Amino acid sequence: MEQENSRTKHVKNTIALTSTIALLGTSVGVSHQVKADDTKSGDANTSNTSEATLAKPETLEEAVLAVKTTEETLSEQKQQLAETNTNIAETEGEIAKLETAKEEQTADLAKAEELLETYSSMSEEDLAKSIEKHETELEATNTELEKATTESQAQAEAVAKQQETIAAEATKADQLATQLAAAEQKVSDLNTMISQPEAIVSEAQAAKEEVKRISDDLAKAKADLATVKETVSQQLASDLAANKAALAAKETELQKLQDGTATAQLNVAGSNTLVLPKDYPIEEIKKLAASGYIGTAAYNDYYNKVASTMIAKAEPGAAMNQYVDIPEDLNRVVDPDNLSQEVQNELAQFAAQMINDVRKQLGLVPVTVTVGSQEFARLLTKSYKETHQNTRPSFVYGQAGTAGHYGVGPHDKTIIEASASTVGLRPNDDNMYENLGAFNEVHTVNGIKRGIYDSIKYMLFTDHRDGNTYGHAVNFLRVDKTDPNAPVYLGFSTSNVGSLNEHFVIFPESDIVDTARFSKTEIPKSGQLIDRSASIQALTNDIASIKGKIASLESRLADPSSEAEVTAAQAKISHLQSQLDAAQAKSNKLDQQVEQLANTKDSLRTQLLAAKEEQAQLKADLDKALALLASSKATLHKLEAAMEEAKARVAGLASQKAQLEDLLAFEKNPNRIELAQEKVAAAKKALADTEDKLLAAQAILSDLQAQRARLQLSIATIEQQLVLLKNLVQEKQRLRLEAERLNSMSETRQLLNQLAPQAAKAGVGSELVATGLLVSKVASAIAKQSPTSHSYGAGAASHAAIDDNTQRAVQAGMVMLAAAGLATVKLKKGSKKR
Repeated sequence: MEQENSRTKHVKNTIALTSTIALLGTSVGVSHQVKADDTKSGDANTSNTSEATLAKPETLEEAVLAVKTTEETLSEQKQQLAETNTNIAETEGEIAKLETAKEEQTADLAKAEELLETYSSMSEEDLAKSIEKHETELEATNTELEKATTESQAQAEAVAKQQETIAAEATKADQLATQLAAAEQKVSDLNTMISQPEAIVSEAQAAKEEVKRISDDLAKAKADLATVKETVSQQLASDLAANKAALAAKETELQKLQDGTATAQLNVAGSNTLVLPKDYPIEEIKKLAASGYIGTAAYNDYYNKVASTMIAKAEPGAAMNQYVDIPEDLNRVVDPDNLSQEVQNELAQFAAQMINDVRKQLGLVPVTVTVGSQEFARLLTKSYKETHQNTRPSFVYGQAGTAGHYGVGPHDKTIIEASASTVGLRPNDDNMYENLGAFNEVHTVNGIKRGIYDSIKYMLFTDHRDGNTYGHAVNFLRVDKTDPNAPVYLGFSTSNVGSLNEHFVIFPESDIVDTARFSKTEIPKSGQLIDRSASIQALTNDIASIKGKIASLESRLADPSSEAEVTAAQAKISHLQSQLDAAQAKSNKLDQQVEQLANTKDSLRTQLLAAKEEQAQLKADLDKALALLASSKATLHKLEAAMEEAKARVAGLASQKAQLEDLLAFEKNPNRIELAQEKVAAAKKALADTEDKLLAAQAILSDLQAQRARLQLSIATIEQQLVLLKNLVQEKQRLRLEAERLNSMSETRQLLNQLAPQAAKAGVGSELVATGLLVSKVASAIAKQSPTSHSYGAGAASHAAIDDNTQRAVQAGMVMLAAAGLATVKLKKGSKKR
């Protein structure tokens, strides 16, 4: 019966799950976000989900993920709805302003048209009468305005006087309040002295101890102030000495520059040169370059034929050339990722000089360093750093690597091509533009120059190592294929990506496709005159700055009291002094109270009675003062209202006067009709502009309201989907637990079947005794075999439930087995007797 009920329940659960999935199949999934720019008014009633585009969660994990995704989508759309509501509110406000402006401009237009109509049909006689009338009105208005102005001034004076009265009364009330508080405190103190004399004595002693504590802290703070002043003075003296030493060094350096010539020769290479071996394989390199793009089958075929010859001819050059340190560059520390333009150009000229040493020996045109080639190199290295950070790239040809880029080995072809296009070069060059060295030297100018030297030496003489095929040598010794005598350009920069990298970009004139973008302006070459005036000016500025610092330090050293540390220590002393004064006053007051305790209680009661009478009188005086103050404030409000009324009358009369003056000026103007026509035209234009703006704002509001309706519909749909998805998650969790329970029961049955023969063989007296042991054994075995539940949030409880169910099932099974075993034993005994 239990098994039948279990099957019935399982069938019902399966039907419920199928129904939920069917609902989800038509309405649940990752919904499309509704935005203002991807919806149409005609789609307002169209659901944003469909069975054709939404994936139905099949597993518990997929359902949980769908819940998370749907919640994120719901949050995004609610945010969009909030933004849309804000935009609607702002647009409605703008429309309200425009409608108000439209009403005002309509009235202005009506007045302008009325004015035009009136004076267009007015005769000269009527005009004269109108002018006379308006002049009379203007004269009367002026008289009234003068009178109103006088009255307004009088009202303002009355208000000011009343404010002074209120200030005096408020001051008096504050004084009375202070006196009343003191009287109340006196009454309280006398009451305490009469009722609690011991408390007064104890409090007086505590006050004395507090005075001593603060006095000790104050003494320590004063000692600390002396220490701080000494420390600050020593630091200022140290800074002053350091700045004086720096000043002397700068002045010496400046004197050397001023004693020398105004210009000097720049030698970026020191004594370094590159010399080719006698039989360097230039002809083989030219043929290798002509065979095809580096790495192609034709290139590799030719290289394999001549590789041994090339290596034998080129390799001796590695031993012939060694870098010589440049003393002036040894301590010039630089950041490879942020070279100054001056240092970058110096390094590029060093590289050019080394490469041109070789090219000159081979009769090739020299490479030239220009503003454009340096921009190319600088942009390339910056992009390397931004993309690869501190990891040296290692591309496999034809496969996407970091950030989806393509390349070969350490060369990022995506960056190279993008940088080339940016500076006006063709993106694809025969040799991919870049030679990349990686001699990880110290980050000084001398260290980088050594890295450049060793990179060029390696690529010219030993470029067969590490899987290379002299492609770098081909690049360093290239010429323009369209014209061997055309310029060849070199750019150089560095990056610190995985190690110190030296980036050489070398390319012919024919690679330039945008001559307006690529700058051919040459960077000054090694050996040219360098103007020292800039260095002299910089040193002069530094010296002036240091002298200013010295003057400031000397002034501060003469009076260190303004230093932050000193002022902080002094502020602490002032604070403690204030605390001490307050504590001493409190202690003195308590001492007086202790002395008064020596008096009789009758004397204290007499003082208390007098204090209460004084308190009552002060309270009565304060109440009277406050009532008077309230009355004065009421009078002030009336005076202020009268003053505002007078000001309004003055403003109205002034406006009336201005209107009459304008009207008279208009009437007396011989071109008044033209002026009236211009006013009408201007009023019409202003009204038309406002109406256009109003229509545009109303259209925007309509679109926003439609957008809000679509978002509200979408949100309602998604919320319904979310409820269904959460129900599905709960159902799948329940089914997973049910499956685990059934699996556990199946394993229990299998184990019971295995143990049944053992139970049947047991003796009659031990069947029931052994049952408990067998139950424990079976349950333990099942517990080891059953995996821990991984359901969402119910794992521990479900596992405990399975263990409990298993124990009961095993126990029932063992009872039946024991009974069966007992019956079997009896049958066997009975057969033996027969």
